[in-house]
Amino acid sequence: MSDVASSGTVELLQHFHQRLDVHFSALGAERANLEPSSPVFALEHDLPEEDLELLKGAVRAAISDFHLAGYQPTWLPFVVYAAEMGYGYVGDEYWTTFSSLTPRWTNQERSTIRDWFVRFHNRYGGARPTGAWASHFTIIAWPITHAVLPVYLQRYLAKLLFEFSGALTSELLDDPETLGPRLARRASNYTDRFRIFCENTTLVGQVAAALLSGEHEPTPYLSGPTLARIVDGLSQEQQARRWLRSAQQSAHRARGFR
Repeated sequence: MSDVASSGTVELLQHFHQRLDVHFSALGAERANLEPSSPVFALEHDLPEEDLELLKGAVRAAISDFHLAGYQPTWLPFVVYAAEMGYGYVGDEYWTTFSSLTPRWTNQERSTIRDWFVRFHNRYGGARPTGAWASHFTIIAWPITHAVLPVYLQRYLAKLLFEFSGALTSELLDDPETLGPRLARRASNYTDRFRIFCENTTLVGQVAAALLSGEHEPTPYLSGPTLARIVDGLSQEQQARRWLRSAQQSAHRARGFR
């Protein structure tokens, strides 16, 4: 690595850091006013695709040029980048994938990524990983949690919501803190990785409540673009799309609509 990053890379990181700071500050304030309060996820950056690609390129260039310690003032793009890696996570080794897509990455800097997620939690009300898995995997639990619902788990959640849909009530749909543990108990026959994901019951409840709000209905638990992205991911597979739509219809009826 060189001793300094290029001026263009530094300017891009500064631009995205300032932009993300404004965005996450506003989102954190909104979530803090919910009863109970709800966390913010780094995946909720809501950047257009072309801007996200610019951010990824800047982060990769920065890591190739210099050590992470040199980017303390512009840390937010790195948190978003790590969460995006978590979204594409397929259940194998997170850092292997991260390294393959990030030239000159050194695993000695993993702890810096974790520290920046902790800073995100403290500053914006960001999600904090919970459960036995989070206690054991103290670093990767952060980017995976902030990925909200990694692609490889989406099909399982759609199936779980479909199987649970007969037990939905309007009270449960308005109470993610109760919905999450109920769903987690129903996940006992699923894969180990999905059961581990469900241990974070608060996250599961909030994601489920957001998905069950319907494809075009706003939800306080996820930003509109993030919810649309996850629904689009679920819709890529015909069976998962059917499960989700059926569960959404059940939720609609539970709320008293026909």
